[in-house]
Amino acid sequence: MAADTHFMTKQEIDFTSPTWRSVQQFAEEKIATLRSQNDSFALDAAATAVTRGQIAAFKSLLALAEKPDPELIANVGPSY
Repeated sequence: MAADTHFMTKQEIDFTSPTWRSVQQFAEEKIATLRSQNDSFALDAAATAVTRGQIAAFKSLLALAEKPDPELIANVGPSY
């Protein structure tokens, strides 16, 4: 049996779907939790860096819905 080599592209994500809204809500809640943890004085420098990296990853996920797809822009041509 061959491995599945299909990777979802941005064009295949329906940002208006209930599934995306669930992902969005989860990510927003995780960001809020991580920010709260990061504001704690209990974290050392390494733990703070890890937390900031996690926040960045979730923000990157959320940004998928905001960023134009470079492939689509390349196929449309210049905008005036």
